Amino acid sequence: MDDIFRFRIAIQTIMDYKKTTIILTLLFMLIAVMYAGMFPAFKEPLEEMGETGLFDSFSSFFGPSTFDMATYVGFLNLELYQIFWMIILGIVIGFIAASIVSKEIEGKTIDILMSNPISRKQIVFDKFIGLIPMTLIIIFGTMLAIMGVTVVIGEELDFGNLFLTHIASVPYFLSILGIAILISVIINEKMKASITFIALLMGMYVIDTMSKTVPDYESLGVVSITHYFNPYNTLKFGEFNVGSALVLICVTTVCMVISMIYFEHKDITV
Repeated sequence: MDDIFRFRIAIQTIMDYKKTTIILTLLFMLIAVMYAGMFPAFKEPLEEMGETGLFDSFSSFFGPSTFDMATYVGFLNLELYQIFWMIILGIVIGFIAASIVSKEIEGKTIDILMSNPISRKQIVFDKFIGLIPMTLIIIFGTMLAIMGVTVVIGEELDFGNLFLTHIASVPYFLSILGIAILISVIINEKMKASITFIALLMGMYVIDTMSKTVPDYESLGVVSITHYFNPYNTLKFGEFNVGSALVLICVTTVCMVISMIYFEHKDITV
């Protein structure tokens, strides 16, 4: 009986975000098509800028990939993956996840969930499971869009590396879900929870950037989840850092365990 109710909550979560999934997938597919499609128009000016050494000033922020910006892979990395993928999509998914439990408490609907014959831990876990399909559809829908536009504009791109890059994205976004849900069970107001997550992700991004630009702060980067996801190395060289993926999976697991334990003992006024 418990399995039936647990399955129903996960399915209900998927259905609740069905329209959101479609909209976000189409939006990020469109963004991918737009940026990838612009490359032929920017290729020659970027090559000229590279010859003048203008990219040197950005290398401290984005690393060696900056010098490769005049290539299709480098352009995709800096214009799409470093900004819209890691930060913007991370904020969007985290914004949704950070309200997944808090909105139930704020809206006084949590009592309906708790009236089912399942534990509080199961409610939190199934909410997490319910957000995974949305995340995966966005990740691989965008990948298909990049493949399509690459063929249309006639640029060279290793589709195996592209697929591996999006596979490597999965642990990163799962860690975002885990962190956001932990915030969601701690903070009862959905907007405060979502804003808290955004501030946390941006803070981690700033810390990771500082660790790359200031030698004295190099070790600080390990506290940021963005430190463990490098799309350029995977997209360009096909490198998949198993250690980094395991760290992100550990972050997800720890956050979910703490979330379930905390929510199990949380005082909730219904």
